Amino acid sequence: MHKVTFFPSNKVVEVEDGTTVFQAAVEAGIDIGGSCGGSGSCGRCKITIEGHCEDDQYALKSENSDLHLGCKTKIKGDVFVLTSTEAGQPQISSSHQNILSADLSPLVISKIFRASKPSLENSEADFERIKRALCKNDLTASNYTLKKLSVLLRKYGWNADAVLHCDELIDVVPSGQRVYGLAIDIGTTTIAAELIDLQNGEILSKASEYNRQVVCGDDVISRMMYEEECGQKRLTELILSAINNIVEFFNKDIHAMCLSGNTIMIHMLLGLPTNNIRFEPYVPVTNFPPVWKAKDLGINIIPSAPIFIIPGCAGYVGGDITAGVIASRLSECDTPSLLIDVGTNGEVVLGCRDWILACSTSAGPSFEGGGISCGMRGISGAIDSVCINGKSIEYTVIGNESPVGICGSGIIDAVAQLFQNGIIDKKGRMKDEEITIADKITLTNDDISNVIRTKAAIFAGCCVLLDVVGIGFEDLDFIYVAGGFGEYLNVESAQVIGLLPSLPSEKYRVIGNASLNGANLCLLSAEERKKAGKIARSMTYVDLSSSNSFFEQYSSALFIPHTNTEMFQKKLSD
Repeated sequence: MHKVTFFPSNKVVEVEDGTTVFQAAVEAGIDIGGSCGGSGSCGRCKITIEGHCEDDQYALKSENSDLHLGCKTKIKGDVFVLTSTEAGQPQISSSHQNILSADLSPLVISKIFRASKPSLENSEADFERIKRALCKNDLTASNYTLKKLSVLLRKYGWNADAVLHCDELIDVVPSGQRVYGLAIDIGTTTIAAELIDLQNGEILSKASEYNRQVVCGDDVISRMMYEEECGQKRLTELILSAINNIVEFFNKDIHAMCLSGNTIMIHMLLGLPTNNIRFEPYVPVTNFPPVWKAKDLGINIIPSAPIFIIPGCAGYVGGDITAGVIASRLSECDTPSLLIDVGTNGEVVLGCRDWILACSTSAGPSFEGGGISCGMRGISGAIDSVCINGKSIEYTVIGNESPVGICGSGIIDAVAQLFQNGIIDKKGRMKDEEITIADKITLTNDDISNVIRTKAAIFAGCCVLLDVVGIGFEDLDFIYVAGGFGEYLNVESAQVIGLLPSLPSEKYRVIGNASLNGANLCLLSAEERKKAGKIARSMTYVDLSSSNSFFEQYSSALFIPHTNTEMFQKKLSD
């Protein structure tokens, strides 16, 4: 028998050798698409798979190298399967507060030029003719651009727009044509993107999909371990295929891209080794990647398009946190505020315009549905809120569908409600081994223990940073809660279980995917790109693994809401 783990539902089923993934999905009660009964004719049951399988002849090489047909892929050992392969899924959150910049100076610009046609009297070369028309003698161009330049100039009748990155010509387009850019947040769990008109900053469309690397591990540590054992090539292919799938969904000529992501995700995209990040002293290859060309990375946009990667400050505090600081405007205020990115890694930032501290708590995947018996990510069919009224349990489901699991916001609600109704004690234990939330959807004592460990790690990280500068939660101007998960978070439930401090509601700002918002800002503004570098350089990383204070704070937070109940007295008395 072989174990098959399906993502994003986290369902596990055991099947016999030679069973197809389609058959395993049917047994697990998972719809992976397909309308041909397993004959392979419809081509809709696309999957990403990792592990022992027999499928090479059925790989969809023409689309993305890691996609296969589930009905034609036979299981020959333990495997991990990602069933969601379509970009633009509305159930994956990519929304944010959409902070705008007053400075519109995008990564690439377009300039009108008019040049006379070559003649015997004026046989100046094509590229030099453009230099003259633009009055830019120092203009450069890559070989990718030069190879197509002559054809494009004659196609457009020498009446066109030059697309420029700094002093480099990257393309020639018809006069007045829109020029597009992509802002992308590469998360450990999901990848979210926005298509942006670079001439006015308008967001034209959004798309998202799962980070296909999930088949190699739920979190960054497991993926680094996979890299050590199997090499990095597969990890790079998976993240590239997901990005290219999103690019294909937009179906536009993309001339610039800004990427935001944690240090490990960026290293794996760039093909840089991560082995030195995993072990002390946790040193990355670079925190400030140079501007890359799309062709050199294998991203299927205009070959010479620049790729700006938001810099980070450490191996475990990357550009996604820099982007979050930019989007929250935390670094522009006189009074300290706290930024909490609630996700698999659980980064925390404390600071103001004069100083910034940051740490990473390695919170774990429970708020993303990982390690929870009926847990799943925030997609259609996931219970996202829970309320206990007497003996009845009420809940809401994403997409108003029949529930198939419970996601992070629902898990936090459930634990808070169980505690407030006396069903679990301060240690998170209940008399029975499990409690039923909905049909076939339960929470066990082990599930609740995982939630407590996760919330304890995040809260302890906050406490350590506050202790470093000698202030308390009451001294904060705001607490910004970021991340796709944070968007649906019930702050009151988070306070009940001790994930967030007991402060007035007006102190909280739930800002959604701040990493994507920061990528948007940096794509559109030279001032924001400069600010990103300044923030990354000025941020002080606090290593919690070597902090005795962290372990003390963590131990104290392994209760609901905390061993120091005075910190949460207001919520306990409500």
